[in-house]
Amino acid sequence: MDDENTAAAGAQLEASALPNEIPLDGGVDGPILIANEFADVVVSRVLTRNGMRLDIWSPRRGTRVQLDAVELDCLSYQEPETFTEMLARKPGG
Repeated sequence: MDDENTAAAGAQLEASALPNEIPLDGGVDGPILIANEFADVVVSRVLTRNGMRLDIWSPRRGTRVQLDAVELDCLSYQEPETFTEMLARKPGG
């Protein structure tokens, strides 16, 4: 993905964008909306100066995180209790 495509993808994910304006499956380069009655999250790949990241944006909360391959791999070996504990905490607290 070149800088022009990265900028275009970032423009699609402006904080003012509504979830119904984002494609459900943007293919390889576009954003993907994952939602249920509790949350909606927009996921996309972004190229940073430090390599490829997975950009995870929560329009409802206005929060965003970018994770690299090592961080994503770390998620794959967590016990379900780890996520239960994370969900029990208040966001931002």
